[in-house]
Amino acid sequence: MTMPDYQNLLFARSGPITTITLNRPEKHNALDRVLSDELNRAVRQVRGDRDCRILVLRGAGDTFCAGDDIAEFNTWGPEDPYWQVRLYQETVQIIEDLTPITVAAVDGVCTGGGLELTLVCDFVIATDRSRWGMPEIDWDITPGWGGTSRLPRFAGRRKAKEWNLIGALFDAATAERYDLVNRVVTPEDLTAEVEALCQVMLRKHPLTVRRTKFIMNKSADLHVSGALAFEVPIMPFSGTTGIAEFTDRDARARRRELSRDFWQDRGGKQNQEIPGRR
Repeated sequence: MTMPDYQNLLFARSGPITTITLNRPEKHNALDRVLSDELNRAVRQVRGDRDCRILVLRGAGDTFCAGDDIAEFNTWGPEDPYWQVRLYQETVQIIEDLTPITVAAVDGVCTGGGLELTLVCDFVIATDRSRWGMPEIDWDITPGWGGTSRLPRFAGRRKAKEWNLIGALFDAATAERYDLVNRVVTPEDLTAEVEALCQVMLRKHPLTVRRTKFIMNKSADLHVSGALAFEVPIMPFSGTTGIAEFTDRDARARRRELSRDFWQDRGGKQNQEIPGRR
């Protein structure tokens, strides 16, 4: 696969793992027109890569993404906000629908469009110094990437209204408590934690991962009875590969060794397997 050239974005491929790094650290990786266009191109590149199994999104330096580059707004014409929001929404929808597992590695500032980017990722790992928020209201801007639609589905309407209408920042512990983050680590451990998650996911059967992600994404907006209908036609296909994998005791043991106690609290009670499911 040919590696594309970018001005404000780093695109790297290591085996089945692709890493996209927002690369404007001097601007807190704020999204100007160039970076917005490049991010859209980059996720399209990932969408067309059948060998990619994991996409990691991160920011250069000690910041994930501060959202829009507010200073650039002064150069916009009257129709530019409309087209920019359409581009943003297309980008996050592509990320949400990607076949590969998506992981956001968040350090430092994660606000506005940066926070909205994380909402469409499958996993979010953040440092304990990361700061989150939806401050657009103080710039007379309404969120356009999912801050008023996706965010309430994670945190509930009450908290999402608080964050959007007040615009206060909050810490990583709060983000984790309201399901915006899977795991909080020190800045020194962020890269290792992301790598550990990638290795766990790479041990799993790729088709089963893709099917499970597809079902969960497509059934999220459905009534339970409609969502269950997605599982019925896909299950027989899962069984074709799943039964063979299940009977391979060595492969199963290796996979379970990595997965069984993953992300359990250090020193806490280990996760107990359900009887009959070993």
